[in-house]
Amino acid sequence: MLSLPIGLQLYSVRNEMETDFEGTLRQVKAMGYDGVEFAGLYGKEPAEIKRLCQEIGLVPVSAHVPFVELMSDPKGVISKYQEIGCMQVVIPYLTEEYRPGEARFQEVMDGARILGEVCRELGMKLAYHNHDF
Repeated sequence: MLSLPIGLQLYSVRNEMETDFEGTLRQVKAMGYDGVEFAGLYGKEPAEIKRLCQEIGLVPVSAHVPFVELMSDPKGVISKYQEIGCMQVVIPYLTEEYRPGEARFQEVMDGARILGEVCRELGMKLAYHNHDF
């Protein structure tokens, strides 16, 4: 069975990440978290983020990445998170036009297959963060 660290979804501290990326990661570790789930890279390069996580002692468990961003360049976008060391990429939310029952929902189904294949190829997993709509 896979053992994952107790982590913080960094969307919870998105304002702090925007203003002090490194300092916020250090505070997250100081609060006792061992892992993080990214919600944006805030203009940082994957190599820099990986180095910071290693230096601070945080495991980059996963990342929430918008569906449209993922589909803009599936392999390129997912590769960034692989470089950081994330084990999975999560589709965090679907805007209204992509939800079940809407005209563009089939794009999500087709896109998820593509994204899942890319994740598998890169040794990662694809997940979806369910919302009640």
